[in-house]
Amino acid sequence: MSNGDSWNVETKDRMAEAPPSGESESSAGTERVRKIVAVVGNSIGAVALAVAIAALVAILWFTREGVSISDVFEDDRSGSTTTSFPILMLFLSMIGFFFGQFASRGRWGVGENMSAWSSGTFRIVLNPTSVALHTTLWLLAILAWVLVLPFPVYLDVVGKLALEDGSSSARQFWFAAIAYGAIAGAIASVVFVSLLKKLTYNRLLDRNRASIVDGSATQVAWRRFSHIWRGELMVAAVAGGALGLAPVGFHVDSSAYVLSFAAAGVGLLIASIVMALNAWRSGLPVERVESYT
Repeated sequence: MSNGDSWNVETKDRMAEAPPSGESESSAGTERVRKIVAVVGNSIGAVALAVAIAALVAILWFTREGVSISDVFEDDRSGSTTTSFPILMLFLSMIGFFFGQFASRGRWGVGENMSAWSSGTFRIVLNPTSVALHTTLWLLAILAWVLVLPFPVYLDVVGKLALEDGSSSARQFWFAAIAYGAIAGAIASVVFVSLLKKLTYNRLLDRNRASIVDGSATQVAWRRFSHIWRGELMVAAVAGGALGLAPVGFHVDSSAYVLSFAAAGVGLLIASIVMALNAWRSGLPVERVESYT
C-alpha cells in the first residue's frame, strides 16, 4: 500500500470513528439536493476555469503578436477590462468548486462550541482527495506559472520575444503575464503547503494530542488562526505571489528586484511551513472544516 493510500485509509477510519455530533441520516430529498449542487457546482467550476485559461492564452497570444486589446474591443482602450476577465472567471470557478466539492465530498452539520472562547459552529468533514491528485494539482500550478511568466521572460532575455517597446500591446502583454504569474505562483504555493499539511498534520496531532488542553489560550488561538481561517495558507499565498514575481527582475534587468522578491517569498514560505507543521495545536483533524456562523 502506498503512502497516499495509507493516509487516506487512516483518515477515513478516523472520520468513521468520530462522526460529527448531532448529525442525522440524510433524507432522500436532501441527498438529491446535494447531488444537484455537486454536479452544478463542479460543472460551473470546470467550465469557468476552462474559459479563464482560454481567455488568458488569447490575451497573451494576440498581444505578443502586436495586436492591442483595443484593436479587438474598441471600448476597452486600456485593456484593463479584458485583462481582468480571466480573474473574474477564476473567482467564479473557485465558487463553483467550493460548493461542488463540499457537496460531493463533505458531511455538513452544526456542532457544539468547544469552549466559551470559540464561536465556530458551522462545520464540514471532508473525504480528502488523494495525495497523488493533490501532487498533480501542485505540478499543474507550477507548470501554469512557468508558461505564464518565466517562459516569456526567458524569451525576452534571449531576444526571441518580438514586442515593440512602449506599444500598447507590449504593455498589455506584460501586465497580463505579471498579474497572472503572481496568481499562479500564489496558487502553487498554497497547494504545496496544503499538501505538506495533509501529509503531516494528523500524525503530529496523534503524537502530541496529550499536550493539547481544550479551551486553553494556545488551543483556541490555533483553532481560530489555522483551523477556521487557514492562516498558514494565506501566508503561503503571499509567499507564492512574491516568488512568482521574482523572474520579472530579469525582464527589467534588476538583480535587486529578483533578490528582494525571492528573499521575501522564501522567508514567508518558510513561515507558512512552520505554521502548517504546528497547526495540529488546534486539536482538530485536518479534514474538518469550520467557520463562524
